[in-house]
Amino acid sequence: MDTAGLVSMYRGTGAGAVSARIAGTGAAFPTSSVLVPFGDVDGDRCADVLVKVGDQLRAYRPGCGKLVSASSPYTLIGAGWGQYDVLTSPGDVNGDGFVDLVVRQASTGDMYFYAGTADHRVKARVRFGTNWKLYTKIVGAGDLNGDGRGDLLGVDASGVLWRYYGTATGGVSARVKVGGGWGVYSSLVGVGDLSGDGRADLVARDTAGKLWRYSGTGTGLYGARVLIGTGGWNGFKGLY
Repeated sequence: MDTAGLVSMYRGTGAGAVSARIAGTGAAFPTSSVLVPFGDVDGDRCADVLVKVGDQLRAYRPGCGKLVSASSPYTLIGAGWGQYDVLTSPGDVNGDGFVDLVVRQASTGDMYFYAGTADHRVKARVRFGTNWKLYTKIVGAGDLNGDGRGDLLGVDASGVLWRYYGTATGGVSARVKVGGGWGVYSSLVGVGDLSGDGRADLVARDTAGKLWRYSGTGTGLYGARVLIGTGGWNGFKGLY
């Protein structure tokens, strides 16, 4: 999302890189909006997008090959979502075949799991963590260890990256340190499989506006970083 609230798209190439920018069109979102790529819920074989707009959570269905915008068709999921400062999707955590949603409550730092459904709705929230304010970033990372469940990453104030494996109840296992030095990145995004090896990858934007790929290994760790964007990525307010 750029600073005007328009959303652009970069398609994965299957070789670890991304395509040229496909610039956003249509109506702009309020720039305070939070986007959550959410997989294919409605069965049209193309990804849907949850968007927090003010206090509302909406499920947008842009359609195949189309960019999401504020004028795309959507279903209102509900109000009361302004209380959350982090919204992310690890994928299907509880193994029921539907993509799930994880959020952090701004006032308490508590973490909640919302199980997905077949019609863009979500089930009642379940708290699985308390006081996650220690993390400056929380990222839904996809399945990192090959067990079929979505996992989470968190970066603390010291720049240390931590991994949480998802469990069948929608909770997470005890955290494991992945590595230090991640404070150099202004944005981290779990983007699915960019390299075509069937493993979930991570994209990171550094403070100079360069874009890096970390390829998943299938063991909960990442390979060495690879530069996939030489500059200009600081022009975006948010990466999703």
